[in-house]
Amino acid sequence: ISMLSTSMYNLADTYFVGTINTQSVAAVGISFSVMAIIQAVGFFFGHGSGNYISRQLGAKEHRKAEKMASTGFILSFFAGFLIAILGQIFITPLAIFLGSTPTILPYTERYLGIVMLGAPFMTMSLTLNNQMRFQGNTMSAMKGILSGVLLNLTLAPLLIIYFCMGITGAAIATLISQIFGCLMLFLMSRRRQNIRIRLKDVSPNKQLANEIIFGGTPSFSRQGLGSLS
Repeated sequence: ISMLSTSMYNLADTYFVGTINTQSVAAVGISFSVMAIIQAVGFFFGHGSGNYISRQLGAKEHRKAEKMASTGFILSFFAGFLIAILGQIFITPLAIFLGSTPTILPYTERYLGIVMLGAPFMTMSLTLNNQMRFQGNTMSAMKGILSGVLLNLTLAPLLIIYFCMGITGAAIATLISQIFGCLMLFLMSRRRQNIRIRLKDVSPNKQLANEIIFGGTPSFSRQGLGSLS
């Protein structure tokens, strides 16, 4: 359910912007592949670190699991932050490359420019979500990710229709929901027997980096190639 819910952001935006005009619907559709790439990055760090975490917990090496959890989380933040920065710099050529026509381009730039600001929160959310699942806390992971989706389903029609903000409202609703979902997952990671994220546990050494790469590449390839196609 938590994996299915990650697609609900774009589905909700597509549904509600359909009440505006066809250009807005096209802009959201064009942006879907970018969102999928960001999700792929989140899964890369989530599956890569989560795989190692589950093995270390099984081996009673709790300290090693803690280091990987914090390291994977922080690295996913920097990856998302880099995506957000590059997205803002190359927003126009990216939109054109994805197929925006001169008519659709202003809508795509407006929507994608706002949504990509949430890239760090999306990558961190998916990393935390997968880490919690690999720890066996699937219900907490589901509740955390669903909280953002449910907020988006509430904010999107409110900003798009009631406040007449159009596609800008859809993008703002998605951004706020992603930040909220990330915050909820972070708070849930500090409850029960979940591994807590602490800066002092960050240890980006070669071993942990290799574990993330080898553990996360299959997931990244599957998700990323699907987006490119």
